[in-house]
Amino acid sequence: MSTSSEYTVLETARFERKFVLENQSLAFAENMIKMNCGAFRDIYKKRTINNIYFDTPNLTNYYDNHFGKSNRTKIRIRWYGDTFGEIKRPILEFKMKFGAAGKKKSFPLKSFTLNDRFTKSDWLKLFNASDLPEFVLLELKSNIPTLLNSYERKYFQSFDALFRFTLDYNLSFFNIRLNNNRFLEKSFKEPTKIIELKYDLKNDRLVKNISSTLPIRLNKFSKYVRGIEIFNPHLAV
Repeated sequence: MSTSSEYTVLETARFERKFVLENQSLAFAENMIKMNCGAFRDIYKKRTINNIYFDTPNLTNYYDNHFGKSNRTKIRIRWYGDTFGEIKRPILEFKMKFGAAGKKKSFPLKSFTLNDRFTKSDWLKLFNASDLPEFVLLELKSNIPTLLNSYERKYFQSFDALFRFTLDYNLSFFNIRLNNNRFLEKSFKEPTKIIELKYDLKNDRLVKNISSTLPIRLNKFSKYVRGIEIFNPHLAV
């Protein structure tokens, strides 16, 4: 069971740099991290991460990300463990990006049950019952749930504790409808694996030692963009 202390609070900005593997095995990805000169080791247990993303009806956040707008925001509900059923200790997050750097504001939500009877009115009840600040409720009024995704994550930390890698795999996506939502539109687990290097801005001068030894290039990847385009292929231009 997750606790609120397991969620990363980012009041100050950090860099998050992604490396994408499309066909390599999970073992290959893990070995690449552990053989890095930063002497990375496993931290935490692997866990399943689930996100419900919110966007405007005309997908403003999707387009901002797709076209690489420097300053953009992503709104999501995140929780760990089972994707469906009773969702305990969910967190509402506003993740803000400023180029390669990002930070996020997090707000705890009441527990809820996610099933095929969950509709727009249930979202409203959840938000109103969760004692959210007025400015958050106002922002949510102009957004709707657009995508559910789930994936496994492993965590690694450098010997000096200045850098962290996360390794995401077994990505699954579910289309979300406001009403009559049965989560029947699902993608199969994708072979894509995402390695993300995370570190404080003050350590940017040291990161070359870490990133230069990776046999893959820095890349752009958004799980939200990938999921939206799976169910809306006409947008993938």
